[in-house]
Amino acid sequence: MHSQSTEQRYITRFPKSRALHEKARALFPRGCTHDARYILPFPIYITHARGSHKWDVDGNEYIDYYGGHGGLVLGHAHQSVVQAVNEQIGKGTQYGAESYLAPEWAELIKSYFPSADLVEFTNSGTEANMMAIRLARAFTGRSKVVKFRGHFHGGFDEATVGMSKPWDVPCSTGLFPGATDCTIALPINNEEALENALSKRDVAIVMVEALGDHSGVTGIAPCFYQTLRDLTKKYGTLLLFDEVVVGLRFPLGGAQGAKGIIPDLTALGKAINGMIPGAGCIVGHADVMNMLQFKDDDWNRYKRVPHSGTFNANPLCAAAGIATFKILATGEPQRKANEAASRLRQGMQQSIDRQGITGCAYGDISIWHLYFGGCEMQGSCERVICLNEDKVRPASIGKALSLNLALSGIGVPGRGVDGFVSAVHTIEDIDKTIAAFDTSLSTMISEGVLQRG
Repeated sequence: MHSQSTEQRYITRFPKSRALHEKARALFPRGCTHDARYILPFPIYITHARGSHKWDVDGNEYIDYYGGHGGLVLGHAHQSVVQAVNEQIGKGTQYGAESYLAPEWAELIKSYFPSADLVEFTNSGTEANMMAIRLARAFTGRSKVVKFRGHFHGGFDEATVGMSKPWDVPCSTGLFPGATDCTIALPINNEEALENALSKRDVAIVMVEALGDHSGVTGIAPCFYQTLRDLTKKYGTLLLFDEVVVGLRFPLGGAQGAKGIIPDLTALGKAINGMIPGAGCIVGHADVMNMLQFKDDDWNRYKRVPHSGTFNANPLCAAAGIATFKILATGEPQRKANEAASRLRQGMQQSIDRQGITGCAYGDISIWHLYFGGCEMQGSCERVICLNEDKVRPASIGKALSLNLALSGIGVPGRGVDGFVSAVHTIEDIDKTIAAFDTSLSTMISEGVLQRG
């Protein structure tokens, strides 16, 4: 039993991070630079990372399960990516002209994803999703967008509905009037709701996170992938897979290859070049992507979709992207990451059961999720795809777990109940994490955050 609370121990353990946070509070409106990195009493400040580990300003070492917000399949500072970037940076980062590396990068992407007839680079996954909507509207002549509740496609206006209850209320103020009037947020796995929305034939595009919301917190029923494809084709609507986070966690083919469903468009982002800032692209069928083509004056002025971006396919990102894809195309990194994640989920579940807590560790490929609470499906599902849309994961539990794990040298997102495994997490990393998780559960029970039974 600790004499101090978890939060008190956290404050004591990380004095330099606390000092930096005090400085940051006077510089940033929320005291940090990303909503997902906001946590009380303060976030931990990192100085460097390598492989599956990272180090903070107080000299503490962590086994990292945030992985660059999910994009680091190869881990931090992979030697091949670092070498490619180091070689390129001395040659220039923006030429004001086409880089000779861009076609090779695009060829690798095209060969990886079945939907990629053509490739258009952007600077992020968010921009790729924005471009997808514009292309779909131009191609179909329709205005409405269907997304699914909880699915995240970026912070732009049209995507701000369907993020939390009440589902039809945007998660942000300050939007342009009417910006979300054409966005429809539906429950996932509901064929009737989807067909009702599409049957009016005014929906340009259906957007879906390829594993379910937030990389599979609530998953997609295997049969619903075919439903998505069948209904969008039936009603002349384009289907987009958002594979920004998960695409390269699958071997050749991405999620679309694994699920056997080829969307019209695919949004890709941070993972496509090992997390060098400024990477994203929209790929898709040629007839849709050709809305970007230059043709005659009338087409160019009134029908074409224009696209600019100073850093589109910049040589630094391209060099890193080529190095990344050449490694991931073998499928070996994904296999290693999947095996490590499976071992971690199993160990977490054993700990939950041993502690007498009602809950589960679940997830697909190299991703893990936690849920503490009852569920009518517990004992009958395989803990891979969670179809329980009604489950509630209190922020207080996630925060407590995050702080406790940090005190044991385990780095997870501030929400505490999700994480990403890389190809370079070792068995030792996984076993240490399971032990730290077990200790954290014991502390959370003693502090009344979790209960047995």
